[in-house]
Amino acid sequence: MKKFIYSVIAVLALGCTFVACGDDDDPSYSFSSSAEQGSAGTYTGEWTRTSDDGTVETFAGTITLAAAGTNATDVTFSCPDASLDATSIANVFHANNGYQFFNQTVSDANKLGVAFSGRIDEAGNMTTNFTRSQRVGRKNYEFKYEFKGKK
Repeated sequence: MKKFIYSVIAVLALGCTFVACGDDDDPSYSFSSSAEQGSAGTYTGEWTRTSDDGTVETFAGTITLAAAGTNATDVTFSCPDASLDATSIANVFHANNGYQFFNQTVSDANKLGVAFSGRIDEAGNMTTNFTRSQRVGRKNYEFKYEFKGKK
């Protein structure tokens, strides 16, 4: 019986000898500046505004990011043709080779008045979207805003 147990242990030990771990290293990114400094700039592009009745309109506009402290930036949304002009503070951080920014709270620091988020890729292309209520004439509309632009 002892020989059988030693044989089983030897087979298990031999089996463990050929087991290896895979290469699970995540790619590491190195950044030459902080997220708030690297993302700062004016992004020019196109706003798409979809109303709750299904009407889709496109307008030229900008989003400007300006460093406002550690991991924070001021975001200015500007589209005169859509009556959109608001500045809000946002958290910004490195994401892969680009940046992400967001503000999920509605407070005095968020002049846009709604939660928003956005992404800037390594080529300087920005996308963002949010939904906002706006008064047009005597009626309130729910608008979905989407922005695509480049630095």
